Amino acid sequence: MIAVHARYRGREKGRAQLVKRSAYALSTLPGVGEFEIVGVEDIRAHVESPGDALNLIMALLSDGNWAIGLGITRRGGAVHAATDATGRKPATVGVSADAEGSEASDIAATFALIGHVLMKRTYEGREATALVRRGLNQNEAAERLGISKQAMSQRLQAAGWHAEQAGVQLALNLISRAAGVD
Repeated sequence: MIAVHARYRGREKGRAQLVKRSAYALSTLPGVGEFEIVGVEDIRAHVESPGDALNLIMALLSDGNWAIGLGITRRGGAVHAATDATGRKPATVGVSADAEGSEASDIAATFALIGHVLMKRTYEGREATALVRRGLNQNEAAERLGISKQAMSQRLQAAGWHAEQAGVQLALNLISRAAGVD
């Protein structure tokens, strides 16, 4: 079982409403169950697969205002493992897994690197990577932004797009391994 727990650490006013709206929006992601709202700042949900967990964590990391816990168990208790793993600082991912070895710390380290790449991104970089992430190729994304293909390529390079993609693939592999999914 896989679950994600997120604790809002931003400075927005009306945080209870923001957390509720976020829970609703995040529950529309594929493979994400209904979120349980725990207190004012915390939400948690089960996810169906390692890929679904990855997509949810990436959405939370991209926002930059959430401390995230990932729970991976082979039988029961994933939500509680996720809660126990939730970090104290925004844009951090804690991991609790009943897998062998250092898989939990490897997953957390991978997300720390991805989070670093995401937080260093400019507005233009976020705009460019969002379009490519949605499935547009560089030519289509450049056209949508009204820039040249070369400028689009430069934006993606400066945004660390290739490093993000390598980190995402590594995170998916590690989560899958920890969950016992081939």
